Amino acid sequence: MDMLTRSPIHMKFSIRADLFGQLAAMEEAGLPFDKVLEIAHLPPNEEARLKATRKCIGLGLGIAEAGLRSGLFTPLEASLVRTATLSGSPARTYRLIADQCARRAARIRALNSRMTIPAMMIAVWIILGPVPNLVTGRLTLSSYLLKHLLPWIGLGMSAYLLFDFLLRREPGAHSSWESLLDEALPFVPLFGPMEVRRNLRNFFDSLALLIEGGVPILEALPVALDTVRSQALKSQLAQIKPRIEAGASFWQALAALPLFGRTQVYELIRTGEASGALPRALLRYSEAETTAIDRFDDLVVEWIPRIVYASTALLIGYGMISGGAFIPSLPHELR
Repeated sequence: MDMLTRSPIHMKFSIRADLFGQLAAMEEAGLPFDKVLEIAHLPPNEEARLKATRKCIGLGLGIAEAGLRSGLFTPLEASLVRTATLSGSPARTYRLIADQCARRAARIRALNSRMTIPAMMIAVWIILGPVPNLVTGRLTLSSYLLKHLLPWIGLGMSAYLLFDFLLRREPGAHSSWESLLDEALPFVPLFGPMEVRRNLRNFFDSLALLIEGGVPILEALPVALDTVRSQALKSQLAQIKPRIEAGASFWQALAALPLFGRTQVYELIRTGEASGALPRALLRYSEAETTAIDRFDDLVVEWIPRIVYASTALLIGYGMISGGAFIPSLPHELR
């Protein structure tokens, strides 16, 4: 059973984009999932995940559960695939996940490329900045290593690990640290509102697929709720079902939540429900939100290197001025 234990390390975004692209193509061709797993291919170091998924399918687990258990899917991907499977064919969801993973892989490559020059500037300044004082004897070698170089190396490694974690993290992961980050992120200025929009996009997109697939809304709501990763947001959305059971319409249940009020999504859903086209209205909202979220992510990738580059230049300039690099001084014997 150790082979069926979900791996804590997820596959790279580029690999997952290729995998979900394969799953979408073969699903659209009408192949059953067990046959898809025999045809699909991954890099040699990831093939064990496919084998474990096939074994889980053989034990009677569903597609989403088998993929999650074997480490083939992340928790969020498993929730989305589970929702899509209940509503019919998961081909559209496979395509959606493949596109999202491909975009994230491209953003990581772009960000890494753009951060190279600022990182090199900081490294050169940290290493060479104190060298004149070291040569003149005002700074000893031990002080240079222990008080100057090592603290910067430790700070740089910490910043890199934190940056890498935030860039590659998966929403809804099971570790306590990642769960804490999921709860805190909605309250972070600028990034918080966008994180809320990501969660709502997943919720309404899943709900649309389920209702369009013929699942009653009262049964669809708890399933769609599994795609929401913020517990604070989840507790608000969980109030929709009891309000509908008490006799409210879907848009009336939404209007009672402080999250919505007279927002764009509220008006869109009210119009869609009144015209009998609720799934179509929800999908329109989901597509518009996906476009807005992608635009925000692209701006972040574009501006973070610029901010880091400017901050690095200011830091180096301040260090040179405060260190007296441009201030002439008398020789020591003439003072």
